[in-house]
Amino acid sequence: MPPGGIRVHVPRPCRTPARARRDRGRRRCPGRRRRPQRRSLDDTVAKWLPGVVEEHLGADGTGITVRQLLNHTSGLPDAVPGQPTPHPEEPGGRFIYSKLNYNLAGMIVEHATGSTLAEEIDRSIARPLRLTGTYLPDADTTMRAPHARHYSKFDQAGHPTEIHDVTGADLSWAGAAGGMVSTTSDLHRFLRALLGGRLLPTGAQREMFTTVSTEGADWVPNTGYGLGVYSQKLPCGVTLWGGGGYIQGSVTYAMGDREGTHTLVSNMNGDWNDFLETFTTLFETSFCPATSRHPAS
Repeated sequence: MPPGGIRVHVPRPCRTPARARRDRGRRRCPGRRRRPQRRSLDDTVAKWLPGVVEEHLGADGTGITVRQLLNHTSGLPDAVPGQPTPHPEEPGGRFIYSKLNYNLAGMIVEHATGSTLAEEIDRSIARPLRLTGTYLPDADTTMRAPHARHYSKFDQAGHPTEIHDVTGADLSWAGAAGGMVSTTSDLHRFLRALLGGRLLPTGAQREMFTTVSTEGADWVPNTGYGLGVYSQKLPCGVTLWGGGGYIQGSVTYAMGDREGTHTLVSNMNGDWNDFLETFTTLFETSFCPATSRHPAS
């Protein structure tokens, strides 16, 4: 099993191969979408994925909620390439950033809707917001042109090596935890819509911005984690909202003010610099008053 990936069989309706859809148009399978069921952030993982975390992770899915997956208090450990996966902790405790949480959340979306996660992202977010460069690769993992190139000084196990091009790396294992492809302009549009309240009802928006502390988790400093987004307090006192992502050869951050009126999206296409220092400097330059910025080091 690739690090961070959980590959199990979750029964769902028939699929039409991506190539066939391009050739013949989108063909609907009988019973494609399931009837809506009542869904809650406090549903347990076991409700939607019975037996999955028990069998594959040694945890109790009846004690982990969807909310805890999204704010990373599920107790599930992160999976790091080349390292043994720690044992799960009790859910509802400390913040532990884990790709497994997002993978499970993506599986819940598929099980609850009867569609693939890629189709749900396209239907619910990409098409309504006209995010023409945003997609989750499914059967075809080839990145659509044009695209940036990414470089790494590490091999897939995280060991140092010569700088090499990793643009074509297969990230299908990452799924909901980091397999998406997008552009800086699409991320600007998405972040403004999300922070500005155009994607979620008021109640869900309030839940999303309710954070837990990340202190002591060896994660991004001065942050609080909400439901899939986090806040970051800059040295000047300004608080930003959004998210960031790191994969081999690429680091992307998309952050903005609470209302989404001012956003900054940036990508580094190499993985050997101190990206936290670099992005903090960019944020300070963009969001902090000139008199309160830290001098460049």
